[in-house]
Amino acid sequence: MSSAHTVATAAFLLLLSQFNNPNAAGPYDGEWTGTATSTGERCKQAIVKLTVEGQVVLGQARFERDAPNINGTVGPDGAFGATIGFQPFRGQFTRDEFEGTFKSSDCEWRALLRRTR
Repeated sequence: MSSAHTVATAAFLLLLSQFNNPNAAGPYDGEWTGTATSTGERCKQAIVKLTVEGQVVLGQARFERDAPNINGTVGPDGAFGATIGFQPFRGQFTRDEFEGTFKSSDCEWRALLRRTR
């Protein structure tokens, strides 16, 4: 086998491993920060921070008295599914913006985030 063939094969295998790695750099990678505002008057606003690495999304929603963790995934199309505490959190990443919703008790929040880095 020629050295050019060996180098080409190695390069192909490295490239292929990036497509099969769920933690490979993705279009939504980075830090995302914003607020979640409730439709109900009695529910306070929250500060939401997410970190995206490949398909993995981790974060936290900081309320007045609580700060539940956010654990989820993002698909290639930007569709986001997660839990915030034990409640579902759904949304959509689009370029440098994110919009999503989640419920708790009798309140529903709309989260608007921007990529900060």
